[in-house]
Amino acid sequence: MVVDLGAGTGLIRRRLEERAGRPIIGLEIDLAFVEDPERMAVADLERLPLRDLSVDFGIANHVYEHVRNLDAFFTELARVLATNGRVYMTAGNRFAVIEPHYRIPTLAWWPESVATRILRWSGRGKGYADIKFTTHRRLAAAAGRHGLVLDDLTDRVLVTELGRYTSRIGRLLGRVARSLPAGSRQRALELFSPQWFFLIRHGSAR
Repeated sequence: MVVDLGAGTGLIRRRLEERAGRPIIGLEIDLAFVEDPERMAVADLERLPLRDLSVDFGIANHVYEHVRNLDAFFTELARVLATNGRVYMTAGNRFAVIEPHYRIPTLAWWPESVATRILRWSGRGKGYADIKFTTHRRLAAAAGRHGLVLDDLTDRVLVTELGRYTSRIGRLLGRVARSLPAGSRQRALELFSPQWFFLIRHGSAR
């Protein structure tokens, strides 16, 4: 089974399904958000309506920051992921300079109460209670508590896909990062990359 965790409108799920040539089940907690209901189900990512070890491949695209309890999310991933299955996850960095939802510099850096005030002052929202970014280290530690490993693909993406960056600043920073030795570059990406790319697997899988 292939699933899209936090599939949103369902439109990206359909496009991925067309490219993959096989059905993909979309799971989304907010029914009102869904535009393409085909092969979509309402589900809480902390209580997945899936059998144990039933997911061969999952997609978790910019969704972790919206779950209430990160440990509960990884508990469910560990339960439903097949022994040799994988989940592709893109994950935002709490310390990204530009917060990706509201495009406000440093918004995610602040405690919730301060971030909410900034958001209200900007006129772009009323509260910042439902978005919880974290760091690379804490994300990996949360997965590890449930027997999962995050294989970090960010460096590979940087090296092979830099030409696709639309931001001039992003391309400049990417070129600077690529000039660093591999070990230093990996550490820099863990700390400063605005987002990371992972494949999640069971610790026993290779």
